[in-house]
Amino acid sequence: MSFTPVTLAGRTPGAALVLTCEHASPAVPPEYANLGLAAGQLRDHIGWDIGAATVAEELSRQLRAPAVLSAASRLLVDCNRDLSDADLIPRESHGIPIPGNADIDPAERGERLRRFYDPYHAAVDAAVRAHPDALLLSIHSFTPELHGQPRPFDVGVLYDAHDELADTLAAGIAAAGYAVRMNEPYSGLDGLIFSARTHGRRHGVRYLELEVNNRLLRRDDDARAVARRLLDAVARLVDSPTGGR
Repeated sequence: MSFTPVTLAGRTPGAALVLTCEHASPAVPPEYANLGLAAGQLRDHIGWDIGAATVAEELSRQLRAPAVLSAASRLLVDCNRDLSDADLIPRESHGIPIPGNADIDPAERGERLRRFYDPYHAAVDAAVRAHPDALLLSIHSFTPELHGQPRPFDVGVLYDAHDELADTLAAGIAAAGYAVRMNEPYSGLDGLIFSARTHGRRHGVRYLELEVNNRLLRRDDDARAVARRLLDAVARLVDSPTGGR
């Protein structure tokens, strides 16, 4: 059975927003035997961004915006990493060894890029080219505690440019009742918004990344509710003078 590496949603002509989700799924094709991990490990935060796909899909549906979602686990190949990044195909994640990634030769690396990484980024390029005046917004989620350190907030706005746009989004999220931080739990200034930055710069569009605490997203109904609470913030962002090119 073939494995489709990309999921597309909401392909609406003239949309002012393009959504992406680089870590949308924990899925691994059968021939990879779960990369040697238990199914529960793949479905934990090391294998995907819990709830992020549901948020992206609900925003896509409500705002009639196209969404591009990676259908393969980040552990096969991480679509939010540069090709030179040591964690592109990680040998371990947050202290958990990934047996299926322990000894990747150049041929296997190239095969994973061909099957999972390249089609994803080609789909993002196509979506942005089809909506050249749209804002590019990447949707992710984060675990509420990492290495014993709590992350006591709800949403992070990540950016390395477009500061005014980031401030506008953060203000809208705060108005929705969420505790919001700028460039946390990761910083766009450290290169950790690779996909949004790469496609944004390539096509000359504005871009941001949104990180949502996955404690809010554990059930699909909860994730959809979060997306609906974020609608006004995202819609105002798209409608604002800083939202386009």
